[in-house]
Amino acid sequence: MRQDQLYSIGQASKICNLSIQTLRFYDKIGLVHPSETDKHSGYRYYSNLDLLHIKIVQGLKSLNFKLEEISHTLKSEKLDRIMAMMKTKHEETLQEVRRLEKVATAIEQRMAQVNFLQALGGEFKELDILVEMKHYPDRHVAFDRGRYACGMEPSVVRFTELFHKVEENGLTPNGYIMTVYHENIMIFDRQDSDIEVCIPVDSRGTTADFTRTIAGGEYITALYCGVPNEESCKRIYGKLLEWMKTNGYEESGPAIEQYLVDMTQMGKPEEFIVELQVPVIKGLTL
Repeated sequence: MRQDQLYSIGQASKICNLSIQTLRFYDKIGLVHPSETDKHSGYRYYSNLDLLHIKIVQGLKSLNFKLEEISHTLKSEKLDRIMAMMKTKHEETLQEVRRLEKVATAIEQRMAQVNFLQALGGEFKELDILVEMKHYPDRHVAFDRGRYACGMEPSVVRFTELFHKVEENGLTPNGYIMTVYHENIMIFDRQDSDIEVCIPVDSRGTTADFTRTIAGGEYITALYCGVPNEESCKRIYGKLLEWMKTNGYEESGPAIEQYLVDMTQMGKPEEFIVELQVPVIKGLTL
């Protein structure tokens, strides 16, 4: 006579803290079958061993094993095979941890950028243009240079494509996006101009052919609010030219437009904060 305790599906559901639907699904896919079936009623009953199997399934699920992997584990009688599966899952978990650490770091960087923009926006409300001399270190960037139309819409498309390329190649964005003008801002054709869009990236171990370093040095900068357009670019650039003439400096490279904006603000042009940066050297004294 069988001495094992038997449990209805409702009782097993309560004991194992699983829904009846889940137990039926496990039965359907052959993961855990009830041991006994009443010949008259057709009701199925779970034994203590069945409940143990259910608990094993729950434990493996908590380790992020898939149901198919759990099925193989339950059917395997060799500890070395079970150990191999555990090692594989352990390595997958470590890879996921590293991925999540990168995500956490990226979120922290975005939070720092948003905090900076909030503080900067509050201080900048009463200002028109803020002109400053700054020293920038070398900046490693992913870039796309070519002859394109200059404007908000074509730039968004190019930045989107470049971000996708950065992601595909496992690079980590690290800073505010920028545009480099390889032609004179005062006279270039905005419908066909030599423009380079850049995304700062972490330089560690980067060897991609679409990355380069923007040389560090002294830059005269102008900070202002609003989306850059032909009128604002010429006006701001003109002010920097005046400053250079007055203070005895000369341009030493192409102008850079950096957008101090979080990507979530791209739909709110009125909140843009832009910094025009022109590399300079002290002019020769006659």
